[in-house]
Formats: sequence, C-alpha cells, structure tokens
Amino acid sequence: MSVRDFGRVNAHAFRHTFGSQSVARDVLIDVVQKVLGHVSLQTTTIYVQAEKQRVVEEVARYYAGVAAQKTSNA
Repeated sequence: MSVRDFGRVNAHAFRHTFGSQSVARDVLIDVVQKVLGHVSLQTTTIYVQAEKQRVVEEVARYYAGVAAQKTSNA
C-alpha cells in the first residue's frame, strides 16, 4: 500500500490486514477469532482462505519467473 492509498483505508481494511497477517504468522485461529471479536470461527476462517490464496499466487508467480528465466537462458 502506498502513502497515496492510505486515505482510502478504513477500519475494516485494518482488521482484515491484521487477520490475514496474524494467520500468515501462525497465530492460532481461535486467538485471531477472539481478537477480532468474531462469534463464529467460520467467519475467522475467511482469513485462512485468504492466506491460502496468497500462497498459491506467490508460488505461481515464482514458477512463472523460473520458467521465464529458463526461456531467456535457452
């Protein structure tokens, strides 16, 4: 996020960032649930799904770079 985008951030975005980063850093999901004040653990698992999606995207980007490097070296 750039400084220019900071003005568009709201409380929900900060909560979502906290939830996603906490899950990414292996904070237990029930702890994240309590901090965010979710009654349902199912609501909190949204952040787990977001983290899984981020991992898939990062791995795909890595392998795309590897493939591009092999092509340019060939």
